[in-house]
Amino acid sequence: MKTNFRKIASLVVISTFLFSCSNDPVIENNELSYLTSDKIEFGKYIANSIKSSNGISLFKDNKFKDQNEVLLTEVFNSLNIKNSEEFISPEIKKEGILECFVYNQEKMNSNFLNDLQILFVPIDDNIEKLEGVDINGNKITVNALTPSDKPMLFIDQHGKFEFQKNMKLFNEELKKRGLDYKLTNNVSSKSTAVDFNKIDSIKLSDVEEPWFKGNPEIYAIVFNFDKNFNDPSVPPLRVLQMPYIKKKDVLYTPEQPFVFWNEHTRNAATMIIMEEDSGFDYAAVINIVVQAIGTGVTLGTGDVVWTPFVVNTVTSVLDAIKGSWSQDSDDEIDQYYIIRKENVTQLKKGASNNASITYSFETL
Repeated sequence: MKTNFRKIASLVVISTFLFSCSNDPVIENNELSYLTSDKIEFGKYIANSIKSSNGISLFKDNKFKDQNEVLLTEVFNSLNIKNSEEFISPEIKKEGILECFVYNQEKMNSNFLNDLQILFVPIDDNIEKLEGVDINGNKITVNALTPSDKPMLFIDQHGKFEFQKNMKLFNEELKKRGLDYKLTNNVSSKSTAVDFNKIDSIKLSDVEEPWFKGNPEIYAIVFNFDKNFNDPSVPPLRVLQMPYIKKKDVLYTPEQPFVFWNEHTRNAATMIIMEEDSGFDYAAVINIVVQAIGTGVTLGTGDVVWTPFVVNTVTSVLDAIKGSWSQDSDDEIDQYYIIRKENVTQLKKGASNNASITYSFETL
């Protein structure tokens, strides 16, 4: 009986989907919706699949703990859904990798199945209403300004997996331009020592991510500044992912290498910590950083000369990033203008007083 019901329900959703050809945003009460018609039908399909498969038990699984992101294809496989591709339009696919996370997981039980909401994560951080469907496939809106107390399944296309893809593209762009770090170019033999700084601990006061977007995607740009910037042997920047940072006010101890001194011609580096959002143009940000650092051709020596230059460079980079993209441009977390070969054992705040880090110098 359940199989017949599932087939009938799928046919109803398919027929609705096929007759819903428009991908134009939905207008309700003269307000523009960020959900397209194909996403609404896709949400209905997901709701019906969860309901007919008693899928609520899946979302209580430990892999969803702490709003951990899971590929939507993995969810479909767990629910034994075979025809999900029929409901993913080309427009949806183009937007990004489909993933999901659970909010209020502790309320994901059979008693709360009727309260389950399936919401699509918006691009805009400052939106006032979230949109999606309830377990019965009815379109709903939810207040984005106040965290909800209901169990929610968020569908996201700008989360962890899209971030990883974008970081790969970022590094590919660096490689294409010959700006990627090649440590072997600066080390004459395997016996040569490698000097580096590693982040021993880090804590953020704010991760610059609203509650309805799940965990943040934190990364850092570490760059060299030098009067010999145009020398091909002095690559300008390194991009680091920080996937372990999930919440504010939590001390993480990653022991992550972040400055390799063999790549630098001065004993100082600069680091900008950012939170990635959608709509980010990685080729453009490389241009911004390269252009900003390139202004340092007349550098002298010492902190008196370095500090104003580095501050101006970082300010130029951040101003350009914030002014060049949509409402969801990447968020500034903090900046460390000058990092040296040294051990910092007490938490050191960045210039914006958001990040706090300790780091150590090592030789291998």
